[in-house]
Amino acid sequence: MFKKLFALIVAAVALGACDQKAPPPPVAPVSYMVFFDLGSTKISEQSQNTVAQAAQVFKSRANARIDVTGYADTVGSPAVNMQISTARANKVRDDLIANGVPASAITTRGAGEEGLLVGTGNDQKEPRNRRAVLVIN
Repeated sequence: MFKKLFALIVAAVALGACDQKAPPPPVAPVSYMVFFDLGSTKISEQSQNTVAQAAQVFKSRANARIDVTGYADTVGSPAVNMQISTARANKVRDDLIANGVPASAITTRGAGEEGLLVGTGNDQKEPRNRRAVLVIN
């Protein structure tokens, strides 16, 4: 009798556990890149479309955040490149805000010459290194 009662309790607990919904799987981060001309923080029309697309993805995710990191190539001094990389990140932030992303959801930083997409020596023009990377988490 005790074995039957125990088996019945175990079966009831197991069935109850099946009714619980599993939490949704985590959403993978999405990233975008925006490129800039030498010495510029101006965003091209193509890059404006990229920022608008990132804003749409942000809006489709609950509790999302966007991290924007600006970069520079190795032309010029490291101090100036840090300034321009920060200005690039801030320009992308401003465009995200213009596309409806709340400022409180955006974090920006300049990385200067660190994290080159294409390894180069000093004073090398490389358009792919002059960029901002947007990561939506």
